This record gives sequence, structure tokens and C-alpha cells, in this order.
Amino acid sequence: MRAVVVTTSYPVSDEDPSGHFVRSSAEALARSGAEVHVIAAGGSILDPPSRDGRLVVHRAGGGALFAWPGAVARARESPLRLLSVAPFAAGVLERLREIGPVDRAVAHWIIPCAWPLLLALPRTPLEVHAHGADVRLLLRAPRAARAAVVSALLRRDARFIFAARALRDALAGSLAPEQARALELASRVEPPVFDLPPVAGRAAALRREIVKGPGERLAVVACRLIPTKRVELAIEAVRAAGPGLRLVVVGDGPERGALERLASRGDLDAGSPRGAGVTATSDGNAAVRFTGTLPRREALAWIGAADVLLHPSSHEAAPTVIREARALGVPVIACDAGDVVAWARSDDGILVADNTAQGLAAALRGI
Repeated sequence: MRAVVVTTSYPVSDEDPSGHFVRSSAEALARSGAEVHVIAAGGSILDPPSRDGRLVVHRAGGGALFAWPGAVARARESPLRLLSVAPFAAGVLERLREIGPVDRAVAHWIIPCAWPLLLALPRTPLEVHAHGADVRLLLRAPRAARAAVVSALLRRDARFIFAARALRDALAGSLAPEQARALELASRVEPPVFDLPPVAGRAAALRREIVKGPGERLAVVACRLIPTKRVELAIEAVRAAGPGLRLVVVGDGPERGALERLASRGDLDAGSPRGAGVTATSDGNAAVRFTGTLPRREALAWIGAADVLLHPSSHEAAPTVIREARALGVPVIACDAGDVVAWARSDDGILVADNTAQGLAAALRGI
């Protein structure tokens, strides 16, 4: 069997955290015996295909938009990057022509990978993975446009895999009843697969570097530093939770400068509580440490080193970082987003806090 996977996010190296769940999904397909070709954003249409283990990776361009820290953030920073959609689409179609006939097509993200790009393979079974940003984009679109996209994929007999039940419910709830029912019948909910490399030794070393005394605790936030991740709530919560708690922020993004200034001055705004004087520095003894972007294994080691993972994000589906933390045995304090509340019902290692810095701080005092 030959399969093609089309995605806007795929790692450029073993340690790149971007799109690792797409790679894991494609590798699982390859382990079933399929010959798997991945068409991914980035690089150039002129680049020759490359090998990534069992996978053949074809780059299709479009990296000006479809790259870290995400298309929405990059478009907000420079709207001209939206022009990259056209060359990416052309690159995908050319790669599909080069690869030739396939027995199975897989899209990661409804837009633009399933619709309109994989509609170019009208007779190939189509599997569509919805991860979150694609559903939110559809929900912001005019109702007629949203219905047209879903209708086109349903007519194509696409099978939908939603990362979270909340995503499917939100999209179905925005459609006419008959179309919503058809979508539900053509879909299932399945969080993305992920691989977890061994990090215990490195995690122990990082913990020794930060936690110096028996009364000290370590909280970690690991995410892109963009507004919806609300890292400012974590910083304010650490300040309010009391002494002995350190915070490591793993990741980077357009909000980093503002977050470092917030941590340095120890207040969020004129109405914020003042107190502990959080300091932003690379010194391991600081109350808040920003690591910047790290290789995936190192980022996972920081999570493994923590007493708790803080996840104050407002927009999520099935956040992989929470599942990674739980796989590493690390408790999680999160705000209500996506399927997190449903997970917490069956996992007492996940605590859903009030959607405020004070709510997070109260939860932190209990760890």
C-alpha cells in the first residue's frame, strides 16, 4: 500500500518539537507496512525528497507562513506571509503529481490540507485529522463557507479524526442538524499519537540544578509564547503562590519580551497583586527562568524535572504537552480548554483550576 500524508507542520530534525505528532502518526502508518510519502510545508519545491526513517519527505514550500510559532502568529506579525498559501498549494499539487497514484491519503488539518488540496485525489480514500486551529478557523468563517467545506469533504467520503471531542462538538454544533449528523457518523475522536524518548537522567540533572532545598518546588510551562497560551497567568500565579516556588518557561515566541518584562517587574498591570518580585533571568536560582526554544528531548526533560506542569492556555483541543507530562508521571494544573476537563475526570493527576492567576495559585499551594 502507498500512502500520502499532507501537512503544514512537520519537524525538520529529530529534536524539532514542531509537528512531531504528525511524524508519529505517519510512522505508525509505515509500521503497518505502507510506503508513506509526507508532503510538508517548508523548504522548496526544488528540494529533492529526503528519507526520515521509513518515511519519504517531500517539501512543498510555504515556510514563510507555515512555520514556528504557527501560521496565525506569523500572519499577525506580517500579513504578507499569507501570500505563501498559493505557492504552498502549488507545491503540494506538484508533489502529488510526482508521487503518482496512492491507495490512501491523509490530511493533517482540515484547511488547507484536506480542503482543497487533497480533493485533487478524487478516488483515493481520505482520512482527515482535525487538531484545533483548523476547526477554530472554520468556526470564524461565514456559515455558508463552513458548510461548503464540510459538505465537500463528506461528498468525498472523507473519514474525520478529531483530536478532541470538544472540537467535534463545536464544529457539529455550528452546522445544520442533518450535516452535523453526517459529520458525526463520518468521524471519531482520537488524540494524536506521540513518542516519548527516555529523559529520566537528564530530568534528574536539571532538577538538581534548580531545586536547591527541601522546601523548594519547580513548576514548568512548555509552549509557544503566544497570547492564547496565557503564560502571564502562570507568572502571576507563581508570584501569588508564595516563596519556594520556581518557574521555568520552556519555549519562545512573540510574547517573550513582554513576559520577561512582566516577570522582572513583578506585576501584570495596575490591578495585579504585588509581592514576591519575580525575576526573569537565565540564572537557575531565579524565580522565573526562560529557556527559549529547546530540542524536544531537552524540553521533555524539563517537564520530567518538574513538580507540576502549568497549562493556563485558553484555546486547546487535546494538548500533547499534558499527555506527555502525565506519561512522565508529572501532575498537571490546567485551565478548562478542549478535552482537559474530561481527562481530569479519569486522571487525578490533572487538576483543572479556576481560569485566573489566583485560581492557579491556589492549586499550586496544594502541590
